[in-house]
Amino acid sequence: MSYDVVALGETMLALAPGPGETLQGARSYLVDHAGAESNTCVGLARLGLRAAWVSRLGDDPPGDRILEALEAEGVDTRFVRRDPQRQTGVMFKDPRAQRVRYYRAGSAASALGPVDLEGVPVAEARAVLVTGVTALVGPGPQAAALALLGAARGLRVVDPNLRRGLPGSDRYAELVLPLVGRADLVLAGEQELAELVGPGDPEGLARRCAARGPREVVVRGADRLGALSATGEWTVVDIHRGDAVDAVGAGDAFNAGYLAVRLRCGLVADALRAGIRCGTAVAMSLGDTAGFPNSIDAREDVQRTGCPTHDHTVTGGRP
Repeated sequence: MSYDVVALGETMLALAPGPGETLQGARSYLVDHAGAESNTCVGLARLGLRAAWVSRLGDDPPGDRILEALEAEGVDTRFVRRDPQRQTGVMFKDPRAQRVRYYRAGSAASALGPVDLEGVPVAEARAVLVTGVTALVGPGPQAAALALLGAARGLRVVDPNLRRGLPGSDRYAELVLPLVGRADLVLAGEQELAELVGPGDPEGLARRCAARGPREVVVRGADRLGALSATGEWTVVDIHRGDAVDAVGAGDAFNAGYLAVRLRCGLVADALRAGIRCGTAVAMSLGDTAGFPNSIDAREDVQRTGCPTHDHTVTGGRP
């Protein structure tokens, strides 16, 4: 049993008002699921890669709904544990204000720990993925994230993914930098990377991040994307944004497109462009994953040449 990607993190039931409505005045809500790692897994599955998601959900209807939705997308959920003592987290999205309210204190995923990786074929996966959200949720989830990266022998991918209002957000750098230091590929927003390594231009941020261990660093900015390769080459691609309907989840979609290209031996520049297409598509529709492309054209977009090496048992990377 092997996977292209094994991801670890919390997913919540997501509620959002209909088009043009506010949270306060909505007569109905769009019911969806939302979680940085599972969002990326959905995108990878739509692009034809095999993704497994590891987490905890409450033994409740929201947990049932999330599992059914992810399984319908082709994401393997066999390693998800159901917790009869804790509930599934819930979030309310306000696309007009680009704001999110979380109700996740004491959630099932807040009890995640290294034990949840028992029986998961982490070492056999071509890549593993975790975000800074997991490190901020609590000490157990952070320990699980570090254990995932420590057990991996494929590409170790980290998105720092700062979310204000989470329990550990006031200790962001302290909690997330240990993940970054164990990563091979970092996919980060410009502002959150600046909070981790200090202010600077995107290329400077990427090089300071790489000095901490990662071999490849992507910096997502407002109007352009940059990527620092393992050979030290800095590649920039401009973004031409339209009016977003719901920008929440666009970064996760970018990550899926970028990672799919790199895992299919694609070049960095191709990966950046694929990530932009995926992120833009998601931002143009309500929901974190509804707009992610799943056509045959999207699959062809990620079939390139120039495969990176990321097997630590072969390259002698950090254990």
